[in-house]
Amino acid sequence: MRRRRGIWIVGLLAASAGAASLGAHASSAASTRAAAGAATTDATYSCRVQRQRFVDIYASVTLPPVDGRLQLAVLVLTTGVKTIVKNNTTQTVSQVGVRTAKNGLKIDKSSCRRVTKHIPLKPKGLATPPTTVTSSFRGYDGERCNTKARVLVRLRLKTTNGVPTQALLAVRNDDTRRRPLAFYNWNPRKISVYTGNTCSSP
Repeated sequence: MRRRRGIWIVGLLAASAGAASLGAHASSAASTRAAAGAATTDATYSCRVQRQRFVDIYASVTLPPVDGRLQLAVLVLTTGVKTIVKNNTTQTVSQVGVRTAKNGLKIDKSSCRRVTKHIPLKPKGLATPPTTVTSSFRGYDGERCNTKARVLVRLRLKTTNGVPTQALLAVRNDDTRRRPLAFYNWNPRKISVYTGNTCSSP
């Protein structure tokens, strides 16, 4: 597994910094409140994929600070269809970004449209056992999955006071077969990663 964290996180930071241009966040998804400060959102999106037909998925748990900077837990999906120029540098924008910060969900609605299709939030059809990630083992996981022209992404996210605490992410091809590509059970302390045979660690 080659470490590509800088590339992945650039996409998430671009999505966060460019929230106004992306024009989407958790409030656009169906939301239910179980208790004061707690909420659950559940939405499915159809997202365009770059011409090379692959998506990148990166997930990490909360890690110890580096040079005094907190390393937040994140879950990021990038389809490669959108870039921005910032400080004279071209950066890839992530289409789905979750991080353990206030209002830490960003969806690129210029590349992903909300759909009524529902895909299971289960790892059925994917390899088992899952890859497990904790702060003391791996710390992060990066996958590159070959896809069709569009993918279906379903995200169920739990938050407390606007901060993501747990997420289930399912990714499938958006075609007639809807082949499962990946499934993530994510929280800031532990991640379980299930992938299909079209995915590999870059």
